Amino acid sequence: MLVELTIALTLLTCIGLVVFKGSLDIMAPRQWVILQNMSDAYLTYEEAYAQRISFEQLTSYDSDWPIYPQTSTTEVEMGKLPGGVPITASVIRTRIPDSNNLPAYGGTGSNSTNPSEMQTWKIQSHLSYKIGETDYIKSRTTIRTQ
Repeated sequence: MLVELTIALTLLTCIGLVVFKGSLDIMAPRQWVILQNMSDAYLTYEEAYAQRISFEQLTSYDSDWPIYPQTSTTEVEMGKLPGGVPITASVIRTRIPDSNNLPAYGGTGSNSTNPSEMQTWKIQSHLSYKIGETDYIKSRTTIRTQ
């Protein structure tokens, strides 16, 4: 009787461990997908921010997007995992002037090539984050013209 009970308990323990391992194997890819969706959502925010900021703020000296090759790096919280564990990332921002901008606005254009004195900027936001031991970088580029 004791032998049958020991065998049954061992068998149930093995089955429980196999089921537990299977549930963990199912959760790992889900966590990766959740983090990818959170990073996409944060980049959507970055893109909306780049589109709605006024041109005066965008081109000012203390802009969130400095002129390339300078960059600004900000640590952000993309969201939280269950249990309140924060998910952090780095946002690297820069803006690149169009070559047809006038020299005062970072380009090489002239009054003959740009008679309306338009400014065009390529605004870039790069999101850098880590899942496990793998580093990921995603970026969004927005074109703004005035």
